[in-house]
Amino acid sequence: MTPGILTAIISALTALAIPAALACFVLAGLRLRAEGGVNYDAGGGFFKWLLWAAVFLTLPGISLWLSNNGVPTLPSSSSGGTYAYITGWQTVLTAFVNDIVIQHLVPVLAATLVVKAILDWAEGNSPIPSVITSLCLLGVQGIDSLATGSWLISGDAYATTDMLQNMFLYLANTICPLVGGLCISAAIIAYVRNKAWGHLVASGLAFLGVPGLWLLVKAMAGVSLSF
Repeated sequence: MTPGILTAIISALTALAIPAALACFVLAGLRLRAEGGVNYDAGGGFFKWLLWAAVFLTLPGISLWLSNNGVPTLPSSSSGGTYAYITGWQTVLTAFVNDIVIQHLVPVLAATLVVKAILDWAEGNSPIPSVITSLCLLGVQGIDSLATGSWLISGDAYATTDMLQNMFLYLANTICPLVGGLCISAAIIAYVRNKAWGHLVASGLAFLGVPGLWLLVKAMAGVSLSF
């Protein structure tokens, strides 16, 4: 029989999954700026923090997958009195992430990135990376709403990979068309100002065609994937 204190600790950690995922989304935004702001490193910290956020939000699915493969798992809740000993810590940590980090610290970080964008511009560098990261940080709560809503459509054993797939589909179907439109608009402005515009048109068309490019890559590789 599982000791009561261990069951209570597991229950508390499971209850803290959403605050932990929120913290991971914040750290992903900060890593995005460190990796360039408008680009990311393959296998870098940005991807890793997004992966951890998906893992925290889909812990029940991971537990179900382990159970289906013969690995004994601990119960996710406790009805005994031991749980009360750590309820206070759970409440404090949840309040810290929601009240201190999300409500107060993230706006300050976003504001400092706006100032950095101005300083980058003053130095002759592009302010876009800092602006994009600032918007990403300010949208953490919206990202969390998507992650716990439309991205978390299944609670089965493959919930983690399903969430990651839905992240990609949201990027391809929602974000990429917006970026493509901005690239086309920038190409028009560059053309009017007699500046190089061909690469902007090509980038815009590529962003608009991300779903098609993904299908083309799958066809070239000769594999059949679930999305």
